[in-house]
Amino acid sequence: MLLWCLYFLKILDAEKTLVYHKEVNLTCVEVFTLIKDLALTGAAVSGAIVAIKGLGTWHRQLKGQSEYELSRRILVSLFKYRDAINGVRDPVMLSHEILHPSEDDAKSMSPKEIDYYGISKAYQNRWKKVQDQRTALYADQLEAEAIWGDELNTLFKTIYSLEHELLTHVRHYLVLMNPKANEGKKDAIYRIDQKKRDIMYDELGEEPDEFKHELLEAIRHVENYLKPKLRHEVV
Repeated sequence: MLLWCLYFLKILDAEKTLVYHKEVNLTCVEVFTLIKDLALTGAAVSGAIVAIKGLGTWHRQLKGQSEYELSRRILVSLFKYRDAINGVRDPVMLSHEILHPSEDDAKSMSPKEIDYYGISKAYQNRWKKVQDQRTALYADQLEAEAIWGDELNTLFKTIYSLEHELLTHVRHYLVLMNPKANEGKKDAIYRIDQKKRDIMYDELGEEPDEFKHELLEAIRHVENYLKPKLRHEVV
């Protein structure tokens, strides 16, 4: 009887040991699952961080590319504008620039009126090139103002002031040349011009004349503002 009791107790002890091992095994599985879940969560968080950083880089690249294109357009238009201004001041007027009135119109015109017609048309065509580039610049300047503020517009003020000065001289020149213009108006313009510098023609010297020097200097300030933005090109 005693032996049976001892045997029964041994069996119970073995069952307790088995249950304990099972509990230990279940705990290990749970720990492994927890570690795996944490690893997956960490990978997901790391992926999200990388994605956010990548999105930020893409935005910066897109912004840099946009500013690069805008700066390039403005500079190209500015250089064309510069050449157009120089073209207006060119003292050499080629024959193809000087248009002639129709035969019917010419019959009722004096030689001076015919000359005036050809010269005035030539200057109109020269100035149209200036206006075309000024229009292109205006559109891009609005975009630049929205992005960078008013600093670029401030740099252009000197350039446009020089343009206005030249335009005034061209207009005065054509009025003085017009045989049909009022003599009183001509006298008034002549007196005004006497007090101003003569910038009508480019001196075409090795060194730029005063007007051209001021124009190139003003353009250089715009270049210095825009060229650093060209370094942001995205390849």
